Amino acid sequence: MKISKIGTNTKPSSRCVISLGVGKKSFSNSLKRLEESLIRVGFEGDFVYWDEQVPEGCPAHFEAPFAFKTFCFNVAKKMGYSQVLWIDSPCIALRSLSPIFDEITKNGYVFFNNNYDQTMGQWISDDALAKNGISRDEAMKIPEIPCSVLGLDMRSELALKFLDQWALIMGDGITAKGTTNIIKDWDDYQAISWNKNKRISSDQRVRGHRHDQSAAGIVAHRLGMLPYSDYLKDVHYKAKPIKRNTIILHHREFSENITPLKDIYYQVFFKTPFIEIPRSYLRKLFRHAKSFRFGT
Repeated sequence: MKISKIGTNTKPSSRCVISLGVGKKSFSNSLKRLEESLIRVGFEGDFVYWDEQVPEGCPAHFEAPFAFKTFCFNVAKKMGYSQVLWIDSPCIALRSLSPIFDEITKNGYVFFNNNYDQTMGQWISDDALAKNGISRDEAMKIPEIPCSVLGLDMRSELALKFLDQWALIMGDGITAKGTTNIIKDWDDYQAISWNKNKRISSDQRVRGHRHDQSAAGIVAHRLGMLPYSDYLKDVHYKAKPIKRNTIILHHREFSENITPLKDIYYQVFFKTPFIEIPRSYLRKLFRHAKSFRFGT
């Protein structure tokens, strides 16, 4: 674990951003890019991250995929931070995080709206539902909560209940894995994640299993905690593009090379609004004028 103090405040910080990127060079490079973005947007707090190994006691990935997130939260809690914001390493900050921490202060937590309007029922296995006594039809009404970014106020009783129950359910041997069986290898893991060959369900509505998100969704549902914030966007989903109030961008990449922060900022703040959007508008205007001229 490493701690990077960001900002001008020399006093111990009560706020931190936490993240982890272990195992690939692209993961550690993404952590550096995330840190650079936190500096760029003027974050005042600590950046606590793991770039060499997962927290002590954390189970292997195939035993409980992404269990390291709850372990990282608990480490930050033990270190005395009052407000903890998890950000996946492939994400970057576009604007000040202050509105997000304001939401954490007000509500005790922040969960973000799913950009794809998906439900938990589409992304959870039969075994995980059975383990938790939830029917598929009930799960189809529960919102899918993105776990790429989420924040908890460690002074909130509700937030602490969520963290304790999330950690517990992630370690039950089934919910995080998505199966009662052993995950044999990466091919089997991918089959579970994407329900290949009906690996986790024969229900046509099921697209895969989302491990930490499935577990978090169950706990949030039990506690009446709903996603509500619209500050997070996904670079791959064009139906809900980046807006002026977008604070965090999930910039997932699938190769060893990652896009430099300056190139992302150029795309978001200059190329898209001043070149691509006007060009698209002019093309539509031209097509409309052409169809009007020729009566088509």
